[in-house]
Amino acid sequence: MKFFKYTLLSTALLFGSCGKGFLEVEPIGQLGREQLFADPNGVRDALYGSYNLTAKFIQSEYGIYSDIRGEDVVRMVTPGSNYMLNEYNYSYNQEDQVGATFNIWADGYATLNNINNVLEGIEELRASSLNLLEKEQLNKYEGEARVLRALVFFALSNVYAQHYTYTADGSHLGIPIPTKTPAPGVKMPRATMKETYAQIISDLKSSITILSSVANEKIYASSDAAKALLSRIYLYMGDYANAENYATEVLSTGKYSLVPASEYQEMYRSSTQIVDFKTIKGEVLWQLNLTNLSTPYMASFYSSTNFLGTTNSAYFSLFENNDVRKSLIATTNSGNMTLKYYGSGSAGTVMPITFKVVRSAELYLNRAEAYYQQQKYDLAVQDLKVVRARAYNVSPEAITVTYTSPQDLFKQIKDERRKELGFEAHRIYDILRYKESVNRGENCNATACLITYPNDIFVMPIPKNELDANELIKPNPTVNN
Repeated sequence: MKFFKYTLLSTALLFGSCGKGFLEVEPIGQLGREQLFADPNGVRDALYGSYNLTAKFIQSEYGIYSDIRGEDVVRMVTPGSNYMLNEYNYSYNQEDQVGATFNIWADGYATLNNINNVLEGIEELRASSLNLLEKEQLNKYEGEARVLRALVFFALSNVYAQHYTYTADGSHLGIPIPTKTPAPGVKMPRATMKETYAQIISDLKSSITILSSVANEKIYASSDAAKALLSRIYLYMGDYANAENYATEVLSTGKYSLVPASEYQEMYRSSTQIVDFKTIKGEVLWQLNLTNLSTPYMASFYSSTNFLGTTNSAYFSLFENNDVRKSLIATTNSGNMTLKYYGSGSAGTVMPITFKVVRSAELYLNRAEAYYQQQKYDLAVQDLKVVRARAYNVSPEAITVTYTSPQDLFKQIKDERRKELGFEAHRIYDILRYKESVNRGENCNATACLITYPNDIFVMPIPKNELDANELIKPNPTVNN
């Protein structure tokens, strides 16, 4: 099996030179480009490097950010450890160059620079004499790279911009959306959220067409994974018809049935899936594998001996004892620990992360919510039953969903999503698109226990070094001071 690896392209553009922002980088030298993109194999290796960077970006501060900003995770007080503490407390320092404010931006745009160089390399190589197989290979690599780019654009917009429906038409500030690696001296402003999402949708739709006949391993982007991400994107936009349609397109294939309750833990904890991709459970459309483990990653934060993020008692109490999802929360002397990133050995060991980018369980929940918003309540109930039935290890026919009002049904859908997708980088984005406040309850140990919606502090500041280097980038109100 081939693991993701660093290549020349993966490391050449990690950081801009002194005095430059992360959107203003030195291009790869001509000799380096000629060597790297001399043939489709070079493009393939560069793409592997981009997968690796994407995996590290998603599974570091970004992957932790969503849940720690919500109400389900308590950041334990550990002397000498400040990792993700500011983000938990909703405190900001635009000049911080070691924390998440800086790292999410820097790592995200470094990853995008690499992906864009892959896409540019493909474009240049197409001008040369290629046989049919080489052309097909390049098409495949382009489709995968576009899905990666869409995912990173989406992630950055989640952190540095208010959610899509914050304004009625998405006209508020989004993020810079480079589709080519900017040359030195070329500066980019922030696009609107409408423009940001338009680029994400364009990349995903292009990849669906390109990858439609490609059978990829689950560690690589696929046409179905792109459709699944579009279901999420349209849900965030409030375009419920499209959210429903894309979820249905994927689910109707029958290829991604929910794993039975007896295999639920294994889906997350099996170490075999690190090396044998065919053992990745059918429910998973796409996951990002890492083959090494480092302290900042989600596994160390959530599921190690010295874990920092514990599940609070209110979240734990949402699960009934016969809910299989409760078995993935372990009660320890230090607090409740999620086992989603914990190994399956007899002693339990933190393993390299297999982050589930998208699962079919999310698609059932996306569609249930989309049905609800279109007042198709009976259909929403049917999808809710599917997810709930797996949790209780019964058939959907054995599940009864009762509700006293449409609002009560919506609450049940939201609660099911909260339970099913916990610790998988969704929570705060769901809260914000619901236009709800964050209420961490009576036992909150953060400096911010009630953050009311709407609020400027729901987004991160643009790093000051980027603002200093690029006067076209507008700061975020309040948090950029």
